[in-house]
Amino acid sequence: MKQDLTIPHGVLDGIEAFLRVAERRSFSAAAADLGVSPSAISQTIKGLEARVGSPLFTRTTRSVGLTQAGEMFLERAAPAYGGLADAYEAARNLGNRPAGRLRINLMRGAIQPMFEPILAGFCEAYPEIELEIFGDDGFSDLSKGGFDAGVRMGESLDADMIAIRLTGPFRFVAFGAPAYFDRFGRPENPADLRNHRCVRLRMSSGGLMPWTFIDGNREIEIGVTGPVIVNDQASIIMAVRSGIAIGMAAEPVLKEHVERGDVEVVLADRASSTAGLFLYYPNRKQVMPKLRAFIDYARDHIPENIVV
Repeated sequence: MKQDLTIPHGVLDGIEAFLRVAERRSFSAAAADLGVSPSAISQTIKGLEARVGSPLFTRTTRSVGLTQAGEMFLERAAPAYGGLADAYEAARNLGNRPAGRLRINLMRGAIQPMFEPILAGFCEAYPEIELEIFGDDGFSDLSKGGFDAGVRMGESLDADMIAIRLTGPFRFVAFGAPAYFDRFGRPENPADLRNHRCVRLRMSSGGLMPWTFIDGNREIEIGVTGPVIVNDQASIIMAVRSGIAIGMAAEPVLKEHVERGDVEVVLADRASSTAGLFLYYPNRKQVMPKLRAFIDYARDHIPENIVV
């Protein structure tokens, strides 16, 4: 018996809008991403929910969440839609022509140092590529989020990813303003930080970034407290420079501030290291021409001494 593979008319309508609202947890943000009005997004979702026969989102004046049906729908729809998008791009780029939207997910602290040296040149070299840069300090699933590639620290990558090194290893160091040290003294060892005021970093996962140090041949974690919690490294530096607390950040970010005397590094001999930043993407047999073009351009044009 011949199998009927006909897709019912309109079954794919609203899927992209659903995935974007689910990703952004906001109708207005999803509308901005897709270039339509919030009311258009709302009507599209209502139509999808009517066809599904169940609400997909919970809505309040302050937040948007997924219902149980929405979670189930997202789990199956995201990879399926990603496969359709890949098929479309593969056909569109037939003949090795770099074109289409290229979505890069990367740590917010890496956006400026990574893209400032290459953005204008890349856009000029590949005018048919629409580059989307998405700052995200979490560990987003590239496929579910519809991203072509990401940028993260090497130890954060899954084993099934293809990774290309962008920077060498660097350290995360504790630092403070001279005014703070004059008032509260300097920590002589990592354990002393428990008695100091510290600026902590809230990660996208909701947790606080641990403060890690090297103790002989092992890595230890120190629990710290303090008056300020932020969610990016620029805010850490701002708070530390004000003299209210000690912070922790990637050492290359602090270079200019240390040279000017705004801040001073402490416990440098106990600082822990990261493998550096890598561009990574799913291990697929075929890399889309738009991503291949970006990889090759980044390799040739990102400075070797990139500061993150």
